[in-house]
Amino acid sequence: MKDFSNYWNAISFAFIKYDGLKRKEKDIPYVIHPIRITMILHAAGFNEFDHEDLMIAALFHDLIEDTDIKLNEIENNYGKKVGQIVVELSKPEGTKGRKKDEWLERFVKSSKEAKIIKLADRIDNLMDMKDVWSAEKQISYAEQARIILRSCGDANKQLARKLKEITNEILDKK
Repeated sequence: MKDFSNYWNAISFAFIKYDGLKRKEKDIPYVIHPIRITMILHAAGFNEFDHEDLMIAALFHDLIEDTDIKLNEIENNYGKKVGQIVVELSKPEGTKGRKKDEWLERFVKSSKEAKIIKLADRIDNLMDMKDVWSAEKQISYAEQARIILRSCGDANKQLARKLKEITNEILDKK
């Protein structure tokens, strides 16, 4: 049997570190979001055995941004590569509006792993917000998804196709 103890521990770590956070506008634990991202990655052919760093970074992708965790805690427990991917995915404080668009455009220079997670992250966010967010917010998020497709779409064609499909579905309604 393949070893999965590091990923197993990472799931517990994510549950502990995201404790108390809720999904925006939903009364569900925030940790559901990174778990769903790993499910999207599984559907695209990734797994915790052959892509352990990718899957762990997907679980941790919002930890630095949304909790008080420090990079060295991630690196000490799960390695520098996981830490580096999480940093790439962490939105700098105060990044809104045009600054967020510019930050998303810079993903073109990010690692393949960060791009893959960013695609899956936006897929989950767009799927999760249906019937919850206002039409205006959905459209704004879908328009940002087009930036993500331009800057990250080369990392995984299957995820890019799915993101494009969801994005077009939202933007075709406007």
